[in-house]
Amino acid sequence: LVPLPTDPAPPRSSPCSERNTKRLQFMRPRPPASLSRAAALKFASIPLAALLASPAAPARAVIGESILPGYLQADDKSWDVTLPAAWKASTADMRAEPEHRFHLRAERSSGAAASLDVFVDVAKGKQFLSDLGKVDEVGRRYAERFGTVQRAAAVPGPVRGSTYYEYEFAGSTTTTRAKLTVYQSRLYMLLLTLPSSAPAEVLAEADAISSSFKAFPVNMFCLAASNGGTAPTPGTCY
Repeated sequence: LVPLPTDPAPPRSSPCSERNTKRLQFMRPRPPASLSRAAALKFASIPLAALLASPAAPARAVIGESILPGYLQADDKSWDVTLPAAWKASTADMRAEPEHRFHLRAERSSGAAASLDVFVDVAKGKQFLSDLGKVDEVGRRYAERFGTVQRAAAVPGPVRGSTYYEYEFAGSTTTTRAKLTVYQSRLYMLLLTLPSSAPAEVLAEADAISSSFKAFPVNMFCLAASNGGTAPTPGTCY
């Protein structure tokens, strides 16, 4: 009698290969908790190599934020602002002025004259916005430079827990709007200079610019490199 062929025993995996398998399973990204069962199963079926090889998505300052034309971001990702179509940045190098960490200039390219400045300056010993003083107290200090305080308010920012001081000052021929906050011994300030009789269109653009301005704390390595006066190495800031 000829013995019937039998299925060969499956090869035994070595302890090393078992460890590698477990390591790869550990490395697999977990699907977001909000996915449906069907979507989660689809996610789980994607080969690990494809997941690891996927290029990283562009950085976003706020999760879910839509990046519009006119979006400008500091090289250390500590602040950003979005300009309407009628506004153009005129600063070639925002780090060119040694007295400022950053200085962005922009102007309205046609129609009513209006301008924007964003300053990031050293605020030694200041870690929080409240370290500058109460909103009215700070407004009175800036009134010496910009004119009579027409509005002063502490408003919540787009990032949970963040707060900004917003002001409107009336000068002899111009209105100045200011928005500022403090992080990590830095003062972040946006200034909009508008004609006293600016048309509704310009006022709406100023509202949009001010609303878009956001500042963020950054990690210690990014902050140290940025405060040294040069753009941090890509990947340092997140």
